[in-house]
Amino acid sequence: MTNFVDILAIGAHPDDVDFGAGAILLKMAAKGRKIAILDVTSGEMGTHGNAKIREKESLKAGKFLKADRFFLHLSDTKLGDTLEIRQELTSWIRKLKPKLVLAPDFQKEMNHPDHAALGLAVRAAARFARFPKILPDLKPHRVEGVLHYHYPTNRMPDFLFDVSDFTEKWVQVMKCFESQLKTLDYIDRNLKAASYFGSLVGVPYAQGLSKHNPILVGDLLEVSKGTLEI
Repeated sequence: MTNFVDILAIGAHPDDVDFGAGAILLKMAAKGRKIAILDVTSGEMGTHGNAKIREKESLKAGKFLKADRFFLHLSDTKLGDTLEIRQELTSWIRKLKPKLVLAPDFQKEMNHPDHAALGLAVRAAARFARFPKILPDLKPHRVEGVLHYHYPTNRMPDFLFDVSDFTEKWVQVMKCFESQLKTLDYIDRNLKAASYFGSLVGVPYAQGLSKHNPILVGDLLEVSKGTLEI
């Protein structure tokens, strides 16, 4: 098992991380960041595919992302922000020791219930991970931050990343999830959203994250690079 990763990206189902933050992770991998992905369920309740197929697709995508990939095998459609799930996530955070954790956005509007529940559970687990009396057999770990990826229908992100140079490879990542592309053309949907976000900041394609907490900034001129006012 990989220890001391830079980024731990957590998804409720196989493909959540890849669709929601895949281009960003490709960019981070190109910078040499160590990445791990944790799929909390195997997406067995999806209309197409089954647990075995979806895990196989997920592992294939992980190779493109240069990420170690792990599965919790919890029950699809039954995730909640529960103590059990918080503690399970806490144990993984302590094992992998990430600097940054990515999780689904927890806003409930236009969101899968599993995504919203997991987003909250991850935030709690990141806090639990630094408390030594919780799961005392595992050494505490302090995460530097939790950021949230989301889907085009959720809301406007707080940060936009120029992923124009990684779009073609992102398409390859998304094509790995062949079973899910029978439901909806997620590739076209995600590319259109990335194109729209890119148009806001003057680049061909951008993908976003949300924070839900204050972020420490060192250069005011970097903050000024906001969306273009028309």
